[in-house]
Amino acid sequence: MTISRILLFVTVVMGLSAGAAPRRDVALGLANLYFSAPLITAKMQESDSWKKHTALTGEDIEMLRPEIWESYRLNHRKAGAAFEQREIVLGEDRMPFTLVRRGSGKLPVTISLHGGGAIPKEQNDRQWQAQQQRYPDAPGIYVCPRAPRDTWNQWHAEHVYPLMEALMRDVLAHEEADPNRVYLMGYSAGGYGSMSMGANLADRFAAVAASAAAPTPHQTPVEHWRHLPLRFEIGEQDIAYGRVKSCREYQHILTGMQRQFREHFQFTFIEHENRGHQIDDQACASWLGQFERKARPHTVSWKPSNTRVRQFYWLANDEPAPGQEIEARIEGNRIQLETTRVTRLTVRLDDSLVDLDQPVTVEANGIKIFEGRVKREWQCLVKTLEERGDPELMFCSEIALYIPQGM
Repeated sequence: MTISRILLFVTVVMGLSAGAAPRRDVALGLANLYFSAPLITAKMQESDSWKKHTALTGEDIEMLRPEIWESYRLNHRKAGAAFEQREIVLGEDRMPFTLVRRGSGKLPVTISLHGGGAIPKEQNDRQWQAQQQRYPDAPGIYVCPRAPRDTWNQWHAEHVYPLMEALMRDVLAHEEADPNRVYLMGYSAGGYGSMSMGANLADRFAAVAASAAAPTPHQTPVEHWRHLPLRFEIGEQDIAYGRVKSCREYQHILTGMQRQFREHFQFTFIEHENRGHQIDDQACASWLGQFERKARPHTVSWKPSNTRVRQFYWLANDEPAPGQEIEARIEGNRIQLETTRVTRLTVRLDDSLVDLDQPVTVEANGIKIFEGRVKREWQCLVKTLEERGDPELMFCSEIALYIPQGM
């Protein structure tokens, strides 16, 4: 360890005086140290230094946010050999991908999922190769991952979620990419994946397109499209596995939600006449590019369908499980929760959601469970960025809540 890092480590562990405004150079140095030195990172997490960086103002946070993001990007790129080799590796799963830049400057990202399924590897490889050329009009950085396993649910099994999140983390860190314009699309099995993954990672995308596919029962909660535009296309003769029937039913449900919540649930459904599983869906590529992500809506509906996705917009749940339901709404400085089968929940906040200079109230199922001031914390900024690698999902405050059973 260098002398400069030892000195900086001492500064961190001892802590700055409570209430002191963070200097730009110190903040950047602390972030660099945290992200670049795992052993020191563990010591920082165990120390009381975090508590010394809690009396921050809104101006402090706005200064710290871009600095922490750039520090994260820098250190993530230093460990990015797998990205340069175009492969995501987690445990025994390997997910190769291709990447093509279309344009210059800060670009949108389109992630495109190929078809296939429980067929020989060579056939899935050909599907992947075809997907790389399928959408020449897709906006920005065009990324085509290859499914890690040759299974029927190759894009919506639980093991795919951490791989996809790692892919997004790498693309945002290594490329000049706009985190608020990340799109997901797919064809056939890839369409099933884009609907399922889009719904469950709704806070990561600006829009989703799914072709020649249908919603997967219990994996595509219709409530999750509240803030995420969806386009799905199907051939009227695509009757295998009940695809066209399921799409028509889903359209009916979405139409009802759209009527109930007028400014939400933006979707487009196209049924191609006299077509089966092969359709001309080129228009969906350009359709995606008109949207930007809504990363901080004041209303969130979350129905977990797996155990892997633990954050959803400004909510965090360490024990997500099918059957849970969370309805969350912010009105002024009042947060209202309606929950089913949820015992612990964390609410993440910043000044775009509430006035952190005033007390915050949280009610769960009609009962007040928290009231008080919530501090802006450097730790929370770092932690929420480290969790997801997304600069627009960094939060400076959080409230860990216990929701009594039987409520």
